[in-house]
Amino acid sequence: MSIFRLAALVDNLPGSKQELFKRIYDTDCLPGRLKLVRGVREWTEKRFGSAQEVETQQIVRVTNLITGEGALFNHLRGKRPVGECREKDLDSMLEEYRQGCPFCFPRERTPQDVFGRVEGQHCITAANVAKYDGFHGLVIPQEHHPLKFTREMVEDYFRVAALWFVEAFHYAAREGDDAVYYPFLMWNCLWPAGSSVVHGHLQLTLTRGRHYPKIDALRMCSSGYRVKYGSDYFNDLYEVHSELGLGWSGDEERYLAVLTPVKERETWIITPPGEVSPKRLVQAGRAVFGILDRLKEKAALTSFNVVLYLPPLKESAEGWQDFPLIARVVDRGSVFNRTADMGAMELYAASVISTDPFQVAQILKQNNSRKW
Repeated sequence: MSIFRLAALVDNLPGSKQELFKRIYDTDCLPGRLKLVRGVREWTEKRFGSAQEVETQQIVRVTNLITGEGALFNHLRGKRPVGECREKDLDSMLEEYRQGCPFCFPRERTPQDVFGRVEGQHCITAANVAKYDGFHGLVIPQEHHPLKFTREMVEDYFRVAALWFVEAFHYAAREGDDAVYYPFLMWNCLWPAGSSVVHGHLQLTLTRGRHYPKIDALRMCSSGYRVKYGSDYFNDLYEVHSELGLGWSGDEERYLAVLTPVKERETWIITPPGEVSPKRLVQAGRAVFGILDRLKEKAALTSFNVVLYLPPLKESAEGWQDFPLIARVVDRGSVFNRTADMGAMELYAASVISTDPFQVAQILKQNNSRKW
């Protein structure tokens, strides 16, 4: 199966499943034609393998009709020339940053939040010096190397994150601000993912008044979907992906190699609605570790973004009771590439993707008997 056969795959679905797919997605196959002149033909064949394939390209466009997200798929994009660093020994390069690293001595060389620090078995929190929001902290692992983590370590990072959210929430309430209860977790690994510090770290925010716009927009889309179709958007989204072989389940978690990834190999992990507790975030951390570990093993993952979409810490009039916990994992490419993987298209139009979601699902499902 391939994203380039998506239309045929949908046509082969049972009628009710086709209807469900077309309720959420629109898809189109776009021809990309060009004529190679003699001077560039030899270079093209060396770079892309086939002049004919370049002259008659196939581009698949997928649009989510509910959320407005979209992606353009062309596997040739992954073969285009990019600048690369000469250094190829990642471990040696990262080790050079250990000397003088403030995160290796967090108690002495990082600020603490106004309510203190939260400490786990493998990590400790700190305040972020240049804040995104009023409450903006860090989870700093003991391990300096950002790609060396075990399942137990990631579970601990997420457990500490849950405790930090609670501490920040209670502190704000004690200070008379009872509107600070919208949590967000992000994990940017190395330079392509936007990290300015080599030492691995997660970032935590707790914002006031309303959730961040992209998270709140997803909630509003799912609420509108329920009103219009009398069905749960996230259940239907999983059903569509599962029917195509792009969705699979764990214990409570459901995994999706999504059809409209924001960038390469995006995978969603959806956990049923519920409170933002240490137990649930440990569960999310375990699932995230499983995806990251598999991508490191099978896709040479060296840089990534992880986010957790979380409901508020207390009841809200906006209606979050049906909103699940959602983790989104994205591969940000090789740390040795000098060319950024995002440009004006991704910022202002639609994502341009070189990896096939069906291949992503295949590598992540190959050993689905493992305990995620």
